[in-house]
Amino acid sequence: MIPLSWALAASLCFSTATRAAVIPLPDGYHRYVARNNDLEWTNCSDFGRPGRECTRFEVPLDWHNDAAGKASLFVARYPAIKQPKLGTLFVNPGGPGGSGAQTILGEKGDDIMQQSGGIYDVVGWDPRGVGQTIPRVACFETAEEEAAFWNGSIVEIGLDVKSNFTSQTDLDKFYAQVDEVDDYLRRFGEQCNNYRPDTLQYVGTAATVRDMVAMHDAFEGSNKAINYWGFSYGTVLGMYFMNMFPNRVGRVVLDAVSDSRSWANRPAHKWLENLLLSTDDTFDGFAEECVKAGPSGCAIAGQNATAASIRQWTRDLIDAAYDYAQETGPSSPLNSVIVRTPLFSRLYRPKEWSSMSQGMLDLKTALDDPNHTNLTQAVQQQWLGSTVNEAGLGETKLKSRQQPENNQTAPLVDYAFDAISCSDAQDTDNVTTREVFDFIVETTRNVSPMFGPLGMPKLGKVRCHRWPVRAVERYAGPWNKKISNRILTIGNEADPATPYINAKNVADSFGNSAIFVKQAGYGHGSPSMPSNCTMSILRNYFVHNELPKKDTFCETSTRLFPFGPITDGKPREAL
Repeated sequence: MIPLSWALAASLCFSTATRAAVIPLPDGYHRYVARNNDLEWTNCSDFGRPGRECTRFEVPLDWHNDAAGKASLFVARYPAIKQPKLGTLFVNPGGPGGSGAQTILGEKGDDIMQQSGGIYDVVGWDPRGVGQTIPRVACFETAEEEAAFWNGSIVEIGLDVKSNFTSQTDLDKFYAQVDEVDDYLRRFGEQCNNYRPDTLQYVGTAATVRDMVAMHDAFEGSNKAINYWGFSYGTVLGMYFMNMFPNRVGRVVLDAVSDSRSWANRPAHKWLENLLLSTDDTFDGFAEECVKAGPSGCAIAGQNATAASIRQWTRDLIDAAYDYAQETGPSSPLNSVIVRTPLFSRLYRPKEWSSMSQGMLDLKTALDDPNHTNLTQAVQQQWLGSTVNEAGLGETKLKSRQQPENNQTAPLVDYAFDAISCSDAQDTDNVTTREVFDFIVETTRNVSPMFGPLGMPKLGKVRCHRWPVRAVERYAGPWNKKISNRILTIGNEADPATPYINAKNVADSFGNSAIFVKQAGYGHGSPSMPSNCTMSILRNYFVHNELPKKDTFCETSTRLFPFGPITDGKPREAL
């Protein structure tokens, strides 16, 4: 059976025209040597698009205790292409665990420069624990060590169950693993903490906010307004910033808004509920757009297909994969997890839905063949190996990192998500693994029948109750402080990971200091189905600091399937 981690790597690694930039640490660098405050920008165009620069920026590991040592942040900059320059615009692409530096070095840096008017130095950085920043979160030395540790546990390979998690057989098998999973999670936390000793408590979001403020002070001068654009988890970082430094708020955009209150103020595993709140709605959008496109545009749309029949067809595919895995055993190249996981990830990117439908058909055709002749090829090439283009800046919570060049033995999974999200979480001494299992079942039944089982192994912070450390500084509110400038929040009508109600709630919490834009359509973040209306609002805000007088609904105009109609998104409700 293909481990979930391998499935994720194949399905969720975004294609990119850049190779990972590597800016070495300065000679003599050591955690406990005094910080070097000299900035030296290096041409980084060899690692990405033209005009990019990189540097390292040193910060205290603990902003309240210099004795803890220092970190070295990897920072990328795309200098303003127009004058006069208005300052610096910081960007975080999401995760947590997404590389802000690679975002700026790649084509997304061009998009952000254009959408913000070309008048800012656009800066992205690898937050502490991530990417090229030192220290970086890691838990294993090699992929072999990693695989031996997990040893086929559902914490690694995922929860293989039918399309609707109601079978008593599946439930009994799931709950029979509570003690095993509890032990794995305890040992996993110990493994990570021992592999990176005296490190994990320093990777929380509050410290990352202070890092951003320090960078801005170094780049632009002290006590000036800070401009920021965050996507997905980057909106959590943005909310922390605005409430920790309300008098430093400049032009701030939060796109694909995560629920910061749930992130910081509820037991960590309960974040799963908000995460999946509109996932099935997004899949319903796929089904409806598939029907509109018909058989010539959507591979799984028969002549008389309906949205309901597409939904049932997909449930049948998940069930068939489950049945095949049960019959074949641990060596099976396919199970329900390997159908669900790429399906979930591709809901982020509606422009991928046509190729997704072809991959689904290839899987079904191979499963229907009594000899299953082409099944492995269908899984590895047509399904997991099909091209996945980066349509949006938000990052899936299951994102695995790309393998480093010339190092195919490196551990596959990046554990920065666990370290950062769990560092921010509430203390959970009274939460049991059995309670977490109960919540996964409850969320599957009541919120997302199709995708709830992805809560195991890591979707939605379900591992945090056994994580051994919390950040030395955590922020837990308030979340509605009086801020020094008006801000903009954006939410898609059907976003598989960040329901638009989050963006509306944030805007409402700031009263007259915020405007909410609801964008028609699907996908994770407004770039997933571009809207001229949304882009005009963004540009006017960044260039002129002007926002609409009231909350606004923006249409889109995107053809999602060949031969299909140009969709304005699924209309639901007006503002």
